[in-house]
Amino acid sequence: MSNSDIYLILHGWGGNKPAHWQEHLFAALTAAGETVLYPKFPEPTAPDLPDWKAKLKEVLAEIPTGRSLTVVCHSLGAINWLHYAASGDAQPVADRVLLVAPPYVIPEIPPTDAPPGVGAFFPPPLSEEGVARVARETHIIATDSDDYATFEQTKAYADRLGIPIHMLAGAGHISPYWGYGEWPWVLDWCQHKAEFPPQPNKPAA
Repeated sequence: MSNSDIYLILHGWGGNKPAHWQEHLFAALTAAGETVLYPKFPEPTAPDLPDWKAKLKEVLAEIPTGRSLTVVCHSLGAINWLHYAASGDAQPVADRVLLVAPPYVIPEIPPTDAPPGVGAFFPPPLSEEGVARVARETHIIATDSDDYATFEQTKAYADRLGIPIHMLAGAGHISPYWGYGEWPWVLDWCQHKAEFPPQPNKPAA
């Protein structure tokens, strides 16, 4: 059990169903006695950029100083984090940040299943200085089979931000549909028991 670490989990558009790996991560960290923040962002099925940015700033403002913060973002949660990092009033807040499967959306032609409001999040601000300021280290995990971004598109984010990108082959959008309900590696990484590269879940027998 840790009394110094805090974990912040940021969901994507639509929020998360109970099978999602972020739900399992929240439950496992909480059961281990960790301090975990898992805020629900306003209207996840119709996200509004100003509302999501304001909610993130509100949550971060409540985190006490002197605690090591690990931030784990999925999908649009990663894009919202990039908006925070690029904002003029962003402050150093995190020790480690994980951006999992950030989507790449052309605002004029968003994916057909994208909810209203998603287009306003794109293109995300890619501030290398901002990302370096708000967190000691930031990593992207992407795949070669994501419906919402090619690996090369996501690599463009990483290159512009000056941060490492890690391939998780065949993992789609890294969601339950692609076999990412429980994800042991991300739990181990959060608890400083695993390193990169990220390890995939074993395929179902």
